[in-house]
Amino acid sequence: MISNIYHKRREYRDWVQRGEQKDFFPPFIIAFDESHNFAPKGYDTPSKSIIKEIAQEGRKYGVFLILATQRPTLLDETVTAQLNTKLVFRTVRASDIATIKEETDITNEEAKRLPYLRSGDVFISSALFGRTVPVRIRLSHTTTSHTQNPFDELLSFRDKKYEEVYQEIEKYLPIYSTDYLNILSKVNREKIKDIEDLKFYLDELTKRGFITKTVHF
Repeated sequence: MISNIYHKRREYRDWVQRGEQKDFFPPFIIAFDESHNFAPKGYDTPSKSIIKEIAQEGRKYGVFLILATQRPTLLDETVTAQLNTKLVFRTVRASDIATIKEETDITNEEAKRLPYLRSGDVFISSALFGRTVPVRIRLSHTTTSHTQNPFDELLSFRDKKYEEVYQEIEKYLPIYSTDYLNILSKVNREKIKDIEDLKFYLDELTKRGFITKTVHF
C-alpha cells in the first residue's frame, strides 16, 4: 500500500517535470508509531525497503516521513541518517542515549538530562537551528526549509477546482433550485456529475466567497 501511493506521487511529479498532463496526485505525510518495528536495524521487514527509499528520496517528490520510537537504537541507521529533524523526548536506556548522542550534537551534560525531562520538554536537532536546542512545547507549529511548500500545491489544486466550477456555472447565475436540472444538462459533467454535486459546489462556493446566497420569502 505505502509503496503504491509513493510511486503514484513520484510518477505524477516525473510527468509534471516532463511537461505531461496527468491527473493530480497530492503530496502527503506518512507517520509510523513504534517505527523500529517497521524499519528495524539488522533484519528486513515488508515495509523497510520503501521506508528507506522515502527517507532518501521522498522529499523531492513531496512525500515526508514522521517516525516515532521509544527505542532509537533499534531503528535502521540508513533511515535515521536521512532524518532532517529529530525531536528527543525523555529517554532512559543508556544504549538509546548513546545512539542519540551519535545522531545529534547533544552535549554530555544535555544527555544526562534526558532521563529526567518533563512531559513537553524536548531537544530538537535540526539544520534550521544550527545545533541541538532545548525547547518547551506549548503550541503546535510547523514550518519548512523548502523554498516551496508542497502542501501549498495541494491547496492551490483545491482552489483551482472551485474556480473551474465557478467558471462553469457563472453564466447561469442567479441559480434557483428549480434551475438545477436545466443547468446540469448544460455544464461539463466531468466537473459536476449530478444534482447533489451541484448543491455541494454551490454551498462550497458560497463559503469561499465566490457567490452569495439569498433567501427569498
